[in-house]
Formats: sequence, C-alpha cells, structure tokens
Amino acid sequence: MGKVLIANPYEGVRRSLVAVLEVDDHTFSLCPDGASVRKEIDRNLPDLVITDVDLPGLDAFEMVRLLQQTAGGRGVPPVIVRSGLRDEVTGAYRQGEVFTWMGPSAGPEDLRTLVRARLADAKKKYLYGKVLVVDDDLTIRRLLKKRLQMEGHEVVSALDGKEGLQRLAESPDLVLLDVAMPRLDGFGMLERMRADARYQDIPVIVMTAHAQDAREVARGLGLGANDYVRKPVEWAEFSARIQTQFRIREAHRLTIERQLDLAIIELAGAAAHEINNPLAVLMGRVEMILAQVNTSEPFYKDLAQVEQLVQRIANVVQNMGEVRRYQVQSYCGSVNILNLDQTAAPDRPEG
Repeated sequence: MGKVLIANPYEGVRRSLVAVLEVDDHTFSLCPDGASVRKEIDRNLPDLVITDVDLPGLDAFEMVRLLQQTAGGRGVPPVIVRSGLRDEVTGAYRQGEVFTWMGPSAGPEDLRTLVRARLADAKKKYLYGKVLVVDDDLTIRRLLKKRLQMEGHEVVSALDGKEGLQRLAESPDLVLLDVAMPRLDGFGMLERMRADARYQDIPVIVMTAHAQDAREVARGLGLGANDYVRKPVEWAEFSARIQTQFRIREAHRLTIERQLDLAIIELAGAAAHEINNPLAVLMGRVEMILAQVNTSEPFYKDLAQVEQLVQRIANVVQNMGEVRRYQVQSYCGSVNILNLDQTAAPDRPEG
C-alpha cells in the first residue's frame, strides 16, 4: 500500500482509477488541476503519481521537476503517465526523467501490477539516500565517498563540525561524524544538532578511533548519536550499520503514515458517534411533526424538505462512521477534504 496522487481533470477518470487500485488499500489524493497538485505535493509528498501528460496549469514534465524540488534530495516518487502520445513521454527518458508510460486503455490488472512494481522499486530506494560525511581527514572522506556512491548513496562532505552544521541545510538523511576535529569536534556538532528542531531526527553514526573508551561511547550516545563505529572502519560492518539506519528511517516513515490514517479514522468515527444521538432525536421530532400536520398546510412542503436534508446528514454521518481508509479530494480549489464516498467501507449492508 502507498500514498497515490491521481492527477486528472475528469472526475470520472479519477474515480475509475481509485476503483481499480483500492483493492490494495492505498490512500489517495485526487487532483483535477495543477494548482491542487502543487498544494498536495507541498503538503505531503506522495509515494507514487498517476497523471496525464497535460493538466490545467501543469504538465507531466513540470510535475517531475516539482517533485524533485520538493523531495530535496530524497527519492523522487515514480510517475505513471497515462497517454497515447508515447513518443512525447519516452522523450522524457532521454532527458533523465522518472516517467513510466501507460496507455489509457491499459486493463485494471495491468495497472495494479504496474503500480505494485513501481511502489516496490520506490521502497527499495528508501534504503539509500544522502549521506553527510564530516571528517577532517581528506583520505577518509574520499574513501567513504567512493564506497557510499558505489552503494547508491548521494554524498556530501565537511572537514569539521562547523562546516558540517552548515551542510545540514542540504537535508542529509544520515550523518557520519568523526569525533576528533579542529574548530568544532564531533561532540560539539552533535550537541548543536540535537538542540535544533530541524535536525533532531537525522540519524548520526559517530566514527571514533577511541571507541574502546566506554566513556567516549557513552558521551556520544548520550548526546543523541544513533550508533558508533571504530576507526579504521571495517566496511562490511559499517555498510550494514548504515543500511540499518535507513531501514529504521523507512519503518518510522511508515509508522507515522499509519498513525495518521488511524487518527483520521478514529476522528471520523468519534464525530459520527457524537452527531448520531442529537441527529436521531431531530429526525424523530421532524417525523412526529409531519405526522401531525395536514398535507394541505402551507409549511408542510418546507417540513418535508427539512426531513430530506436531515436524512442526507444522516447518510453522511453513517459514512463517517464507516471510514476504513484515508482518501482526500480537492474542494473549492484550495482545500483538501476527506472523500467520504470513497473511504467508507464498501461492504456496508443495505438498509
């Protein structure tokens, strides 16, 4: 499952794509135009995008550039483009873009298979990322950069803690931090990182030639380091520790998403429960009044309309109580709302 952004100007197409993919329990954001896409990407980077080549106010090429800019060094979500103009899309491959072409007549199972495959590929990329190497030894920096790049990581480096703090603005996913450095040592940089809310969650592996000193290890871990290694490093072990930090990051990301889904589901259920009681009383009173009023009375028609509106509210509340997954849609071009028609349980009994 993943967060899927569906960008298409036609509501019927958006709904049909959701109907095909909802079997895999994805969450969906539905965007009819470029403005809603920009807002949704800025709010929450999706795991995968399905789009037409051209949207009002945004084409697929601009969308990829927007995703790259928003990702800021993280993996760019895969983009599936629905188009009959294959030459136009395959030209993006020559430009190094991240498109996958899909004809608009592709069958439901073909689409599900493609989405599953692209999400699986994207998940693997979360085990890689941007690594900041902070070490005053040029030889070590070069060696680590070469090794890390061979494993698929992007690498930036700094020669001491002071420069390392400046390079944090480039949004690294992991910091490899030497202890003994001039100007500002590793402990000083780590302490300032953990005091800054922007960098508190970036994992740090401390590299030290004195790891046999339990006090030094304890100090690093006490300041917020996630792990430590001895220098000179043994690469197989070091690589495994790095991958562990990326796996923890991915698990944390998925946990946050599940917590968000659960919070929305629980909120919808709680609101439905609180509304149901007074709503039931209101519906009963309207029915009683209608039963006592002659149909020839001038306000009987108004009361009948009130009853219909109350029933519509009751249907909405019922959907709220049956929300099982998180899906949003654009509302008035600038606000996203929960799509109750698509998020309620599909197997609701008729009543």
